Amino acid sequence: MRSPHTISSTVPPQFVQWNVVEYLTVRFPYLAAESWRDWVAAGQVWRNGEPCTAESLITAGDFILCTMPEWEQPEANLNYTIVYEDEWLLGINKPANLRVHSGGKFLKMNLMYQLKYAGQPAYPEADSINRLDADTSGVVVVGKGTDVVRAMGHLFATQAVQKEYVALVHGRPHPAEGIIDLPIGKHPASKVRFGTAADLLAPRPARTRYAIAQTWGEAYSLLHLWPETGRTHQLRVHTAAIGHPIVGDKLYQSTTDEEFIHWRRHPETAPDAALIGRHALHCARTSFTPPITNEPCTITAPLAEDLAAVVAQLDREGVSSGFDCLTKLITRAEREIQGTFTLRLEAKANSE
Repeated sequence: MRSPHTISSTVPPQFVQWNVVEYLTVRFPYLAAESWRDWVAAGQVWRNGEPCTAESLITAGDFILCTMPEWEQPEANLNYTIVYEDEWLLGINKPANLRVHSGGKFLKMNLMYQLKYAGQPAYPEADSINRLDADTSGVVVVGKGTDVVRAMGHLFATQAVQKEYVALVHGRPHPAEGIIDLPIGKHPASKVRFGTAADLLAPRPARTRYAIAQTWGEAYSLLHLWPETGRTHQLRVHTAAIGHPIVGDKLYQSTTDEEFIHWRRHPETAPDAALIGRHALHCARTSFTPPITNEPCTITAPLAEDLAAVVAQLDREGVSSGFDCLTKLITRAEREIQGTFTLRLEAKANSE
């Protein structure tokens, strides 16, 4: 197994005749060209097993291996918890502000690095089976080995997995329960946004069931969301498309990429900054039948603390309603596995 302090890359055809420093600067942009030049000069970069110079030319298929210099790691929330474990799988309750995999400067400050190398015990062969956005909290399913990841990945790819999310959205959807059936594709005027407009690039079918769990007048609603397909940003796109964007969602409350970038750089200016610093979306439950055991498995994650705090704040400041929806739409068995958050809602409903 490769050391966690090395990175590697196989050169794609488009970089033929680039020098090593040019390639490293583009491929791993978290170090500037001069830093990479110094690192090559220090003998810490190899091409096809041989030390190289800054001006060494590369060709397609070359294998570049680098030992990594230390740099200041970005901040991340490492307060994840293991909420499920068996011989083959882990269930992780991932907090917001934590990437699942490495990217950019987040070489170590990500869930998989922490599980593999920093946790006690460590899980060196672990890999994620599903992903969540960095700012989405909740259930991440992790396999303890390659065969498990491959087998479980097929379940997720064929949508043989049931997922339930909780989201705080603007407004109050009408009707109180329903299906959002809108194709999703890349937005033609954006490099980062997906959408549901008629002029999308390569749209794909997408369906989401929803039900209101709680409302605060017409201002906010807490929704249960059940995605029936697995498109990128599906829940964020679908709730925004029906006029009820997720609270704190900088991307799908912005109208241009420039506005989104500004809000990312200056989060205090973003909508809902006074309520929550990220989009208020949480994966509360994931259910599946692993092919290894053929026994049904459900992994649940209690509502993230920051989102629970927002709900409590809205309860204090506003008049809540809509608890009848919760008790009518969710069976007793479902309520039990939603944990203390649902029980708190039931207790409040009974007292009113």
